[in-house]
Amino acid sequence: MNISLLYEQLSGQDVLEWIGLLTGVIYVILATYEKPSCWIFGIISSGCIAWKSFTDYRLIADAGLQTFYIVIGVIGLWQWIKGQPGGLKKPVIISPWKQHLLVIVVCALLSWPLSWALIHYADARYGYIDTLLTLLSVWATILLIRKDLHNWVYWILIDAVYVFLYWRSEGYLFALLFLIYAVISVWGWRKWSRENFGLLGVERQQ
Repeated sequence: MNISLLYEQLSGQDVLEWIGLLTGVIYVILATYEKPSCWIFGIISSGCIAWKSFTDYRLIADAGLQTFYIVIGVIGLWQWIKGQPGGLKKPVIISPWKQHLLVIVVCALLSWPLSWALIHYADARYGYIDTLLTLLSVWATILLIRKDLHNWVYWILIDAVYVFLYWRSEGYLFALLFLIYAVISVWGWRKWSRENFGLLGVERQQ
């Protein structure tokens, strides 16, 4: 790692960018505690990351994904606040594995034509992998809105790959950010499992 480049990236962040980074971490932490306010911080963070992904690192699909998060964040906030009839908190669920398999296959197939377009018309640096991560991230966000336990599994894997992509792009600051996301996601998986399923002793499917 180029320490001087990392220092340059740290010192080069303006106030708005730092707000985006910090609110992103707060968003994931609050999500592990099932706090509806997490979506507000997520919306703020997404706007900042979208700008950096597009202008600095040419991760075009990720920039589009962050824009999507702004919209989906409003939906997530409403869903989590609405909860269940009678004012009960929205429960954590587990979806059937066949549903996940189907979505993963569809995302993999859709990534081919979409990545071709991004490479040829938007100068994307990591066409197929960036597109696949984007589609899977959309699915993971839907799972988070539904409070599906397995959203954390997706985020652990997705964030780990983004660490690699940003590292390869010499975006060390964002690589560290996504490493933090991955660690928090591991904590989120364990916390939701323990508090809702007794470490998966009982499954609630939907």
